[in-house]
Amino acid sequence: MKSDLSLQQISRGITLFLHRYHVLIFTIFVLGGLSVATFMLYQATTAAQSSSSPAPTGFDQKTIDRIGKLRSANDAPVPLNLPAGRTNPFQE
Repeated sequence: MKSDLSLQQISRGITLFLHRYHVLIFTIFVLGGLSVATFMLYQATTAAQSSSSPAPTGFDQKTIDRIGKLRSANDAPVPLNLPAGRTNPFQE
């Protein structure tokens, strides 16, 4: 058995392999990079969502007073006064 390998034979074999499969290697490299980038973005967004503390909820006295000033369903409706003529709904 001949175990004589030269550097030239090894480089020639690598060159032939890359010449034959360069499209496949490029595709795997690009898809792998996109997969890693997507996974890292997913981790960053889930970490940001889980680290944020929920906002405190509840009613203070000011909010309770404002709710109390609202009219109830038993009150008489207030008629709507529209301006005379043609109006523009997009004008403030």
